[in-house]
Amino acid sequence: MFQLFKKRNFGELVGDTFTFFKMHGKHYFRNYFIINGGFLLVLLVLVYFLMKVFFEGLYSNFGGGTNTMNTNFDAYISDNLTLVIILGIFTAICILFLSLLSYAFPVAYLNLMEKKSDFTTDEIITVIKSKLGKIVVFFIASLFILIPLMAILIGLGFALAFILIGIPLLMILIPAMMCWYSLSFYDYISTDKGYFEALGDGFSLLKQKFWPTVGSTAVMYLIMQIVVGFVSMIPYVIGMISMFTTLESQNPTAGFGGEQLSFFMLMMGITMILSIVMNFVFQNFILVNQGIIYYSLREENENNTPKSEIDLIGTYSE
Repeated sequence: MFQLFKKRNFGELVGDTFTFFKMHGKHYFRNYFIINGGFLLVLLVLVYFLMKVFFEGLYSNFGGGTNTMNTNFDAYISDNLTLVIILGIFTAICILFLSLLSYAFPVAYLNLMEKKSDFTTDEIITVIKSKLGKIVVFFIASLFILIPLMAILIGLGFALAFILIGIPLLMILIPAMMCWYSLSFYDYISTDKGYFEALGDGFSLLKQKFWPTVGSTAVMYLIMQIVVGFVSMIPYVIGMISMFTTLESQNPTAGFGGEQLSFFMLMMGITMILSIVMNFVFQNFILVNQGIIYYSLREENENNTPKSEIDLIGTYSE
């Protein structure tokens, strides 16, 4: 069984994240897709229809002049404005709900793992339902308190980037803000603390082992972005290669026809869908990493390992 309460350095914070998924990845993602898969599928369907409307607008009367194409596109969107607005609203709601659920899942999963070695999907759902009020409160409160503060600090970092000092500052500030947010969320959901108390404790945990914590967060985020970016860009690259190959094989002034445009749009659609799916899936690596950081820092303060070993003596004797 994976040991949550354990004192870890930088290398162990990163390495144990992958060890967790090596040991429990099958069980984790099976439950993740059982709980979140339906909502993710709904989101993909909504995105598909939004892109379909957009691409059909681009495709309308393709082959005319630039001004004609712009006019036709604007006219097509205006004719379907009600549909675009409805799809946009439902897509935004679905993204918000799925984000809340995806953020809550690893917290509930690790919360159960803290207490038992084996648990079911129903138990995970029960934990999420029991914490639903706190989850909503945290995100609403953060929308008005923590997120604006983070936006101001990161904005100052971007402003300082013009004098070079902001570039290394941003490389520290962005993962630090992410880590503060996640540690506060874990603490708020896993305990009976109030919102501001959880923010304070999250900040204290962040300062406790600042460089290993921020460093492991930055590394996990970088790995996720590289993997997601590389895989999701493959269809886009295929579409671009196909487009330029077509242009080279025909009269350069002729442009490319509807068949080539349709293929390119298909590749763009696949790129978008892959990007959405992989972002939600690989987000779990970052969130579990934050959970491992949270339990590691708690171990530094609470020394839970000896207690856990005493509790397990009876289990081993059986």
